[in-house]
Amino acid sequence: MKSENVFGYWKYYSDNFDWNQPPIMNLVNKEKTLEVFHNAGFDEIKSKQLWDSGYVCSDYSDLVIDRYYGGALNSGDMISRLMPSQLNDLFEPPKSRAWVKSATSLNDVYQIIKDAQSKCSKQLMFRGQRQNYFIDREINNPNFTIEGLGEISLLSSFWRQVFSKTKTSFLDFETLLLPEWNKIFYTAYDLDDIEKRQALALENGEWMHSMQDMADSDDPILKEFGNHRLDLAMGMNYNLADTLSTLLQHYGLLSTVIDLTTSPDVALFFATHKYSCNKGLSNYEFVGTNKGKSVLYLIRGNETEMVNHSEDRVLNKIPPERPKKQHCVISRSSAHAVNLPAFFLEGIINLEFELDESESPKSMEDLFPSEQEDKFLNAIREGLLFPDKVSYFG
Repeated sequence: MKSENVFGYWKYYSDNFDWNQPPIMNLVNKEKTLEVFHNAGFDEIKSKQLWDSGYVCSDYSDLVIDRYYGGALNSGDMISRLMPSQLNDLFEPPKSRAWVKSATSLNDVYQIIKDAQSKCSKQLMFRGQRQNYFIDREINNPNFTIEGLGEISLLSSFWRQVFSKTKTSFLDFETLLLPEWNKIFYTAYDLDDIEKRQALALENGEWMHSMQDMADSDDPILKEFGNHRLDLAMGMNYNLADTLSTLLQHYGLLSTVIDLTTSPDVALFFATHKYSCNKGLSNYEFVGTNKGKSVLYLIRGNETEMVNHSEDRVLNKIPPERPKKQHCVISRSSAHAVNLPAFFLEGIINLEFELDESESPKSMEDLFPSEQEDKFLNAIREGLLFPDKVSYFG
């Protein structure tokens, strides 16, 4: 996208976007961080390596956070947030608690999962990939580094895009603007009919000059539409934020969340299928276990940082089928915890066996319903400024 006139969410797709833009509230202080490193006994070169690797301080504390996992800037867990005196711990050998096991059959996969769940106090979530990807930084955090492998990367599509340009950006993420979300969700209504009903209500003496007025209308259609508008306007950055992020993620758009699933079979699909897009048509091609490179990640559920997809009232008329079919759970991230899902990594299953397509427990049609089945797919393709960015499977 080469236009210089795009704004809001779509600026991230522009060739001209500056990925080094400072955030609105810059909580990280580079000068203070380098001073803390210097006072801890590190020379200029090592201090810069630590900064470039994502270890930072705020204005208010000498506590060092690892921005890949650290989250809150003023609390300490001693593995993602460290006191300056503990910085030498970063140069210790790998000591991640995550285990790695090999499966030699599908039955083996299910048995490993069963055994792992019996030993874990939290419900396990799953993510399938055709191979491991690793955090690329000079100084890895040994607490999250697996010996013989590395530091597992579970970056969202947005942070992968940011870090492909610059690894020291604390860029804010902006979702679609309200008018565009409105346009998507309004496809569920006959707007001409809404306009006629509104005019009639005004003629009948109803006060009809705000969203709340419409929500208070005696007309059931206007009342529903008014409540819908209020839900979006009041909730898009609050109670609806996770829902809207889920929709961006599952329909192929940049987002700050990463999708997990409660279903091992769904995770197995993504571990054994390769995504491609040709002339706007998306496809997942079965590739098996990628010569033994495919993996399943087992991730401890966390009620604070992970959210199960649910059908909010705003979705009643155009329910999205992809999150439902894929038993979706999203894990959040932020500029100060970009790789947060990996904080909860319990273990990795290597799929070291051959798999025939007929043995695959899920197909593309199971997980990506057509426009006829998925009303939200219709709505987002009709309502978006750039509908070609939506992953469309025909």
